[in-house]
Amino acid sequence: MMGNPRRFAALNTKIRALKGSLLKDSDFINLMSKDSIEGVALYLKNDTNYREVLEGTNVEDIRRGELEPLLKKYIVVQFEKLIHYFTDDYNRLFKTIFARFEIEDLKIYLRAISRGEDITKIVDFIDYPSKYGTLDYEVLSSSRNIEEFVENLKGTKYYDVLKPYLNEENRKLLFYMEMNLDRLYFRMLKEDAGRLEGDDKKLFEEILGKNIDLLNIEWIYRGIKYYNLLPEELINYTLLGGHEFKYKDVKELCYLRDVEKFKEAILNSKYAFLFDTKGDVDLFMERRIERYMYFEFLKYLKMGKMDITVSAAYIHLLEYEVRDLISTIEAVRYKLGFDEASKYLIRRVEGRDA
Repeated sequence: MMGNPRRFAALNTKIRALKGSLLKDSDFINLMSKDSIEGVALYLKNDTNYREVLEGTNVEDIRRGELEPLLKKYIVVQFEKLIHYFTDDYNRLFKTIFARFEIEDLKIYLRAISRGEDITKIVDFIDYPSKYGTLDYEVLSSSRNIEEFVENLKGTKYYDVLKPYLNEENRKLLFYMEMNLDRLYFRMLKEDAGRLEGDDKKLFEEILGKNIDLLNIEWIYRGIKYYNLLPEELINYTLLGGHEFKYKDVKELCYLRDVEKFKEAILNSKYAFLFDTKGDVDLFMERRIERYMYFEFLKYLKMGKMDITVSAAYIHLLEYEVRDLISTIEAVRYKLGFDEASKYLIRRVEGRDA
């Protein structure tokens, strides 16, 4: 790709057109007022750009398991409208960003297997693999246990990071495997970001660093509170490259070992919002992290600079939008009122917060 700003001129023009299709708060207010999943699907088909993946689908009697994969497929459709604008290291980076969806799929499988659920049907709920993916979902869905599942990943980048944990006790196995999948993802992102040019490298590493800070906080907190991990174990599973917390800071957090001391340390940082709340810290921590990143990406998208931030922001905001739609479907399914349902959204609707 040619130098800035010409590199991003055509891409940002395309994103300006696409971002007009992002859902507004009013859309979520309308969606949460529906009394059935069919009502949600009908609104998305008739009144939003999600008609692109719902066209030709009879939404009158659609089930959650049929609707959610179509929403995820929408991300792929939009992603494929952008990927050809990137070449060389930029193309590589955005394909790595796409790998996030594969990793989330692997977590779905691992959680289902650990609960003893039938995974043969999972492939029916993952209707969005694209030519950029590396997983064979049919083969994975035939796995009878964790060991076989990992063996069925042989030849992929995920095999080597999961295999060492097969002998862990069941209580920790899922925790270790999920953390290592995330570590792999962020390691690949960091490597790819290091190949970018000038300001793009600096800007992307800043965004990535903030996300790494938040994930390290979440992992250390969970490791201390639920798994009683030793400081050395905690350090081994944290990510390098944080924005506020460098290796020395992360190490100090790992050696606190006491949940209350850990909370106090975070309350004295820029990420105090994770614990400075009357809401359920554990229930809403992941959503708080996502909400923080949501507003960071929203800021970058609105600034519209001729650099990598606009395209990175659009892709992530689209992912958060689909997550919010899935939360909305759940809220409608369980007949939650607006105030309760809005607590589970990443975006903040009409200023309501948990």
